[in-house]
Amino acid sequence: MNENPNFIGSHFYTVDTKNRLAIPAKFRAAIADQPELVLAQGLEGCLNLYTKFSWKRIGEKLESFPLKNKAQQRAFKRLLFANACEVQCDEEGRILIPQHLIDYAGLKKETAIVGHGEKIEIWSMALWTKYVSQQKSVFKKFAAQLEF
Repeated sequence: MNENPNFIGSHFYTVDTKNRLAIPAKFRAAIADQPELVLAQGLEGCLNLYTKFSWKRIGEKLESFPLKNKAQQRAFKRLLFANACEVQCDEEGRILIPQHLIDYAGLKKETAIVGHGEKIEIWSMALWTKYVSQQKSVFKKFAAQLEF
């Protein structure tokens, strides 16, 4: 079993009228042996799609994270887990995105599905385009420092 996929690349798909989104074939191949996935709110306004293994690791990290304010730590974890849901790819490779997560990410129709290591990010195309434009200088800065 591939417990730790490494998702890379960007793909552009549309959310249909029933809130279904096709997962790119390359990503589906990496998770074929893991039918249940977890969809959760991400940072910067995107959604994160995790394998069950990666989601479990998120929970473990949150339990051991050394925040001094334990009430804030509990609140963050509580809200993250409360808004997450289990999803499965249907026979056509689509997941059903609940309305509350559609609203959170501002998904209209066009989306960017972005590989981000152990997770897949789902962005509204408008927000992804804006994010990439704003962060190009950050990439250039770190690329120069890392010399790659």
